[in-house]
Amino acid sequence: MSLRNRVIRAALATALIGVLATGATAQEGNGEIDNGTNPTRLSRSFITNVEYVDLFDGYISKALKLTYSQPFGKRRDYSIQFKVPITSVDSRGDDKFGLGDGSLQLVHVFGVTRERGLVAKGELIFDSASRTELGSGQNVFKGTFIYAKFLANGHIFAPSWVQSIGVWGADDQPRINLTTLDFYYVPKFKDKRYLMTLDPSLNYDWESEREFAGLAVTVGRVLGPAFGGNAIVTVKPQLTFGHERPFEWAVEATFKLIGF
Repeated sequence: MSLRNRVIRAALATALIGVLATGATAQEGNGEIDNGTNPTRLSRSFITNVEYVDLFDGYISKALKLTYSQPFGKRRDYSIQFKVPITSVDSRGDDKFGLGDGSLQLVHVFGVTRERGLVAKGELIFDSASRTELGSGQNVFKGTFIYAKFLANGHIFAPSWVQSIGVWGADDQPRINLTTLDFYYVPKFKDKRYLMTLDPSLNYDWESEREFAGLAVTVGRVLGPAFGGNAIVTVKPQLTFGHERPFEWAVEATFKLIGF
């Protein structure tokens, strides 16, 4: 069996196991459900993402991303995250799946009150791709700062500044220096099983002097308790705007196990 077929079957099996293992919706003591939309709430999680990206000139990128996050500290205000992507890009005539650029991320939540919370993230994205087109050719540091504002009726507005910088790597690959301003918004529904996030963004590439905008919308549902946590499924379509945008559109399907 090919690696591609094994990847697809593994993703489907993971989602199926999660669905079969769920029951009534699990809630926190205050009646809230940990659905992963609050950036100041750190929980142990395992996430499986299946992503499809429509590149220019008819080329396609596909990926299976596996992510594990583990909070730590006396107040569980730190978290470490590991991500492994298995990707396919047919721009060089080879659409076989291979290892992409894996990453290690450290998250710290602080200054949390009833009105707001602050989040700092530092991520190292390693040049670990098995083929040139499956990665950036750079080892990248990605820094993120989030100001989360807790609005009336449970809504969340959490704008963030993200800076990605290539720190070392292949000399023949483009340098990375990208700034992103993201305007993350979470509306709260009466039915706590459902979730949505809105992510408009502005992006500027300092190396190529390109700018573009983006919009991602995530919709999902909490299936119920599974393996001691909450099982959640989401779908996230994404569009980019501007003649200098890096891709046209993308869609991502996700199965999450949170708080186990």
